[in-house]
Amino acid sequence: WYQRRVRGIHRSHHFFPITFISCNTLPRDMVGLLIALAALSYNCLAVPVDLKNDLLKSVCKDELKAGGMTEFFARNVAHRLHSISMEDIQKYFSADVTEENNIPTVNKDLGSEERVLSHAPPTRYDNSFTTDALKYLDLILRDMDKSHYSITNFSVLEKIAHVLHMNELWNRAQIHYRALFLQPPSPEMCLCATNTDLNGITQELNLLALKIKYPGITSGEYEKLKEQAKLGYDIDYSYGKLDTPQPPPGYDIDYSYGKTAEPSASFQEKLMAFDFTGKETEVVERLSKELVDEDHGMALHLDSEAGWTYWKEKMNAMKEVGNYEFAVFMYCKLNQ
Repeated sequence: WYQRRVRGIHRSHHFFPITFISCNTLPRDMVGLLIALAALSYNCLAVPVDLKNDLLKSVCKDELKAGGMTEFFARNVAHRLHSISMEDIQKYFSADVTEENNIPTVNKDLGSEERVLSHAPPTRYDNSFTTDALKYLDLILRDMDKSHYSITNFSVLEKIAHVLHMNELWNRAQIHYRALFLQPPSPEMCLCATNTDLNGITQELNLLALKIKYPGITSGEYEKLKEQAKLGYDIDYSYGKLDTPQPPPGYDIDYSYGKTAEPSASFQEKLMAFDFTGKETEVVERLSKELVDEDHGMALHLDSEAGWTYWKEKMNAMKEVGNYEFAVFMYCKLNQ
């Protein structure tokens, strides 16, 4: 089965027939995906690196689909990863995780070009407070004077709402996570769910990091939005002032790419192929032109009852399957 699949992909790339090399070190009882991943990991096939990656991506895509994951698995997981901390993982998923936890997340330091961190860092909540509410409030207010931190263009109130929103998602995912101990995903599925380079999570995290840092970057009108932002807008804009212009929007909290519909297959294909390496100024310029999804960010700020109604609708519009997919990712990362 595996050799037939490789040959099919191989022909589509217009290469000469593959010469298979015997891998006597692999256990004979390994079948299907496990054989594919093990064989390619140990370079048991004389095929180009790009072809190996394409093959693994194709195999993993089918494996995740067979396990009940949607085509937006990577996107859903990335959204729930982007602001998670070591303490959040300890609270909702596994109390014994350490700083070396292998749970990737977005860097909150917007002044850094290291967009994605390999390990969720400690938040160091102030444990002088005994309630989560005050710990979360302190988390935002103790950094409220810092520029280029957390989320561009979000007010203090919006940052507080965002922290609570993410905890809501993690709390929902926790229910699915606990249920997975009764019926865990297969080892093959976990191999695919946790390989963030193959399944697209790394790409989604990089995209989300840039959307958070540069709101509207994929709108198709990024240059125009940048010029508008130069007209006196400030990320610490005071909502108490009169006769001041509406501040520019922050990133869309439901990660909907600015649309009601899901992102197109063509956009997803471009995202998976996009090169996020290089100087950030160059990456931003390329991304603003090559990855356009009309996402302008949040349409309303959280400065009125109407604004809250809009934000609440955005939060409630998120599908529960995204929480389940995140639970599968976390279970596989922490337990297999």
